[in-house]
Amino acid sequence: MAALGGTIQTMDTESILLVAEDLEYLATWCGDIKYPEIRRGTAVLRRLLVEVAYGHAWRSLGRPKQPRLIAVDLDMILGNDWNLMDIALAGGADFRGVQMAAMVIHKGNGPLGNPPPEPIRENGYPFERVFTLTDFLDSTSGVIHGRRFKRREVIKYIANVKGGVHLSSQARKQEKKLIDRLGKAEKRIMVHNTDGLLVEAVAIGQALGNSDDAKDFIAAARSA
Repeated sequence: MAALGGTIQTMDTESILLVAEDLEYLATWCGDIKYPEIRRGTAVLRRLLVEVAYGHAWRSLGRPKQPRLIAVDLDMILGNDWNLMDIALAGGADFRGVQMAAMVIHKGNGPLGNPPPEPIRENGYPFERVFTLTDFLDSTSGVIHGRRFKRREVIKYIANVKGGVHLSSQARKQEKKLIDRLGKAEKRIMVHNTDGLLVEAVAIGQALGNSDDAKDFIAAARSA
């Protein structure tokens, strides 16, 4: 199932606990996370989010609708000005001692978008909002030369190309265009001497692992 609103697949207790363990693992992602850990961790992100394991486990515990999380909304900054973007990344990561969020390089001399709203949480990032998992996966992760890419695509790309995820030949063929497109973007986006797409993966992992719904799910899974 590609979306979270489709057929429910009930999980047994052991499978639910595995999802809880994966969420606990993502909660350990911190500012000094190393490159190999990010690569391997994207396979976890793919299973939880793209393959919908978290959504299935959530509803298997009798929870309604979808889990939610807080993350940077890049569209809140960009509005309809994508054509002015050289490079933009949503971010929202504690990475190597730097808090990275809402990173934008654009053409022109005027101000871009709207000023950030009041923060919705203490020590949060600018331009954050609450997402459902589906909205989060389909939200803008970045823009390169006016072309948008989604958080779902970042997870797929890194897990596929760098994370050692083994896909069927059919699935790999379906994602070939994505791999080619983000492969070109990857070479152009560097943040803090690191591939910007890896920073995006860290931001995704930290947003998920540190979310209140993930913490509540872990507690419920442990007590089920």
